[in-house]
Amino acid sequence: MEIDKQLKEWMEHYYDRLCYVAYTYVRDRSRAEDVVQEAFVNAYLKVRQLKETDRPYPWLVRIVINHCLNTIRNHKREKLAEHVPEIRIASSEDVYMRQSRDKEVYAGIMGLADKFRMPIILYYFEDMSVKEMAYALGIGEGAAKTRLARGRKQLENLLRRGDSDECGESYSSGKTGLSPR
Repeated sequence: MEIDKQLKEWMEHYYDRLCYVAYTYVRDRSRAEDVVQEAFVNAYLKVRQLKETDRPYPWLVRIVINHCLNTIRNHKREKLAEHVPEIRIASSEDVYMRQSRDKEVYAGIMGLADKFRMPIILYYFEDMSVKEMAYALGIGEGAAKTRLARGRKQLENLLRRGDSDECGESYSSGKTGLSPR
C-alpha cells in the first residue's frame, strides 16, 4: 500500500483513540490533538521502522506517548509563574470524559501516577494485549503486568477510601470493575 494512503487510513481509524491517549497525558484537548498530528507526521517519516505492518496501533501509541512526554517537558520549561497556585476548573473535556466513562473509575484512574494509569487505559479501554501495551510503553512484558496489577490495586484502594478527585468531587465505590481479563 502506498504510504500516503496508509497514513490516511491510520488517521481515519486511530485518530480519536490516539487523542484519548494523548489527553490522559497533557489534559488539554487542543494540545492532545496537536500531539497526535505531530505523531502522524513522525509516523509518516518513519513508517519504514514499523515491523508489524498489520498491527500499527501499538507503534502509533508509542510515538504519541513520546510526543506527549516531550510536550510536557517543554511546557514545564516555558512556565513562567511556577509559584502561583493553579486554580483547577473542570474543562469541557473533563466533563465529557467523566460522562463517557464511569465517573468514579475515571476519577480514580486519573488520580494514578502515569506509570500505573497508562497500562490500565491501554489494557482496559484500548483493548491492547499485554505485549502490545509493553511495546507501546517501551517496557518489558513483566513490567507491564506488574504495573497493571499495581495500578489495579492502587485504584481499588483509592475507590474504597472514598477520596475526592482533583475537582473536589468525591467518589466512593467498593469495586473498580477492573479485573484481569
